[in-house]
Amino acid sequence: MNNVAELTISLVVYKPELNQLNDTLTSLVTSLDNAGSIYHLYVIDNSPDEYQSGLSTEYIGRYFKHVDFTYSKNATNVGFGSAHNQALDVQSDYHLIINPDLIISRDAIVNAIQFMHNNSRCGLITPYAKWTDGTVQRLCKEYPSVLVLLLRGFAPAFMKKIFYKLLKNYEMVDVINSNEVYWNPPMVSGCFMFFKTDVWKKCQGFDRRYFLYFEDFDLSIRAKQFCDIAYVPSVEVIHHGGYAARKGLKHIILFFRSMISFFRIHHWRWF
Repeated sequence: MNNVAELTISLVVYKPELNQLNDTLTSLVTSLDNAGSIYHLYVIDNSPDEYQSGLSTEYIGRYFKHVDFTYSKNATNVGFGSAHNQALDVQSDYHLIINPDLIISRDAIVNAIQFMHNNSRCGLITPYAKWTDGTVQRLCKEYPSVLVLLLRGFAPAFMKKIFYKLLKNYEMVDVINSNEVYWNPPMVSGCFMFFKTDVWKKCQGFDRRYFLYFEDFDLSIRAKQFCDIAYVPSVEVIHHGGYAARKGLKHIILFFRSMISFFRIHHWRWF
């Protein structure tokens, strides 16, 4: 992948829900058109061969008639981070990593580019995100403990109420707001990660030891070796998303495997 562009975008899909993907592609092309520069989109499909995802070069071309794109299909599911790493050799000023269940605001990309232009120390932007019901999704996080992760992902509502203060601190509720830029949160979630491309390359992308979950936390921690990270509320998205516990046993197992890898690679915190 060596197309020259101001902005490159990588989007990884696995058995995509086409209604959500349609919203993502529609909002992305609108935001790109509004920003009005040179772009290249990479769609990487991790779906198994026997699964008819409905995606193809022709399908994506319906949306991106005026934006260059590349569609590629992996023979096997190589994992979320490893698939995004197939866009490590891009030639661009900025590289955007997005999820296929995201709605990007019309001004998100132009505001992200402008913020990067005005703040040379910034190498990674995380956006202001909302769930589909309009509630705020907290993408900036304190470094987690095992207790916090288990409570947040798997505890019933009454237990979350008991540990409300602990969970609130983890999600930086009293620190992050919808009006002010916040510099260098300890970690950020990865549904929308807007990089300077040289930072993306210096990090060597996602750590391949994570198949799914925690690769975004790990990457944002490592990115701080090379740049500052900024939460920028003028960069706004809506994220469908969902917790591992809601996705079945396979996702729960993947969650725990990645959680253990994360703490082994960085450091354990139990409470």
